[in-house]
Amino acid sequence: MINSKERILWILYGMVLVLLFLLSSTDLIIKEKEMQVYAVSVIVEDTTDDNYVNFRKGMDRAAIEYNLDVSFITLYDERNREQQKELIMREQQDGSRALIVSPVDPGHILQLQEEKRISIPLVFLNSEISSTGEGKTARITFDYYQMGQELAEQMLAEQPPGQRIFLLGDSHPDQISRQFQEGVLHALEEAGQEPAFLKGRREGDLKAQTEKELLRQPRQTVLIVLDPKNLTEIAQMLSEENLSGEIGGLYGRGTTVRLLNYLDRGVIRGLSVTDDFTAGYLSVRTAAELVANRQVPDAGYLESHYIRREDLRNEAYEKMLYPIE
Repeated sequence: MINSKERILWILYGMVLVLLFLLSSTDLIIKEKEMQVYAVSVIVEDTTDDNYVNFRKGMDRAAIEYNLDVSFITLYDERNREQQKELIMREQQDGSRALIVSPVDPGHILQLQEEKRISIPLVFLNSEISSTGEGKTARITFDYYQMGQELAEQMLAEQPPGQRIFLLGDSHPDQISRQFQEGVLHALEEAGQEPAFLKGRREGDLKAQTEKELLRQPRQTVLIVLDPKNLTEIAQMLSEENLSGEIGGLYGRGTTVRLLNYLDRGVIRGLSVTDDFTAGYLSVRTAAELVANRQVPDAGYLESHYIRREDLRNEAYEKMLYPIE
C-alpha cells in the first residue's frame, strides 16, 4: 500500500517531468527570442557570376553571421542600364531592406537615389561613388587605377627594351576597365612608352586583330588586356594555337579559376588580382549595419596584388584566391 507521503512524492515527480517537458519542447514558459531575417539584394552588371565566385563565398559567410537573406541577381543583357534599374525597383518593391549594386552607370543610380526612387540603404560595389548626401550610402571597391599602374610597371621591369606594347579591350569599356587603363597608360607614359590599341566592337574582333599583329613580330609583342572576359578569350586563343611561348608576354586582371589556371600554365605572364571574398563579406556586413541604422566608416580601398606563376604557391595568395567556404 502507498501511504500519503509516497503519493505526494509521486505527484511531485510527475509535475517535475511535465515541467521539464514543457521547458524542452515548447515556448509556453520560456519564449525563445525571435531572430528577424532581413532581405538584401545584390545586383551586378554582368549576365553570369563567373567573376563573382569568391565574392559570393564571402557574401554567404556574412549572410549567415548577420542573419540576412541575400539574393544574388545578374542581368539578362550585359551592362544594360535600364535593365539594372528595373531590377533595383523590383527588389525594393519586393521587400529588400538594402541593395548592393555593381552599377552599369553610377550616375544613373545616383539620380534614382536623389529623386527618392531608391529609399533603402545602398552599397555601391566597384564604384568610386561613396556618398550622395541623400539616404544611407556606402562603398566597397578596389583601386583599379593603382592596379593598372602596378601591372604596367612590373611588365616594364620584366620585358626587354623595344617591345611592341598593345592594350586590348572593348571599344566601349566599363568604368573599371577605364580606371585600369588610365593606370596602365600613366605608367607607360612615365617610362616613355607609347602603346597601340586593339579594340573589339563585335564578338571575335579582338581575337582577329591580335592574331594579325602576332604574325608580324611575336617575340617583340606584349599584350595587356584590360578586362577579365577578353583576357580569357585571348589566353584561350594563345593556348589552343600554342603561341603563349612565342610572344613577349600576356598580362591582365581577373580572379576566375580559368585565368588562374592560364597563369599556372604560363599562358599569362602576370595578373592583377583582388580579394573578392573580403569584398563580398564587407558588402553584406555594411548593408546589415546600414539596415540597423549604425554608422559605417569608409572602408577605403580593399586589397589587390600583382602576381606571377610562382606566387600561386604562396600561402597568403592561396587563401585569398581559393577561400574555403
